[in-house]
Amino acid sequence: MDYITWTYFFRRLVMNPSYYSLEDISHESINKYLSNLVERSFRDLECSYCIEIKEDDRSIEPLTYGHISSYYYLKHQTIRMFKERLKAELPIHELLSVLTDAEEYSELPVRHNEDQLNNQLAQQLPLQVNPHSFDSAHTKTHLLLQAHFSHAQLPCSDYNTDTKTVLDNAIRICQKAIINTLKQEDQMI
Repeated sequence: MDYITWTYFFRRLVMNPSYYSLEDISHESINKYLSNLVERSFRDLECSYCIEIKEDDRSIEPLTYGHISSYYYLKHQTIRMFKERLKAELPIHELLSVLTDAEEYSELPVRHNEDQLNNQLAQQLPLQVNPHSFDSAHTKTHLLLQAHFSHAQLPCSDYNTDTKTVLDNAIRICQKAIINTLKQEDQMI
């Protein structure tokens, strides 16, 4: 809590409390808001297998998935999804779906009218995607990876830039250590 009070976020919270749904900037209100924020964050990390909260002594212990998430700069939602969906015998098309559903790809831009370009690109590629999701960043990621693997022609130059972004992230997300660690930990359970 003390650390948060030294951040830019705290300054924004005090300067514009209504943006954060705070009614006032009294010490009590800010303390309650920050306490709830920290507790929610801990619960999210615990649900993502990144930390263990020990109720007996109120301590927090990082877990293997938390170390992996931190080391590879992965969002905890990605780690949770990998833990829940990665299996030893997944076919390639399902592995590609798991990879492209990573939270890191949710910020890939889908520009105006690119849903139509995604639809056209999907017609040239071997693996089908949900036809109702052409405006999704994850679907676009899936299509760009397929196009890269198939050496398909991309519809515009923006897609070349986006492919580079997707591939750069894929290297980080797919580090051998992540998959090996996930596999090892599942075998220990």
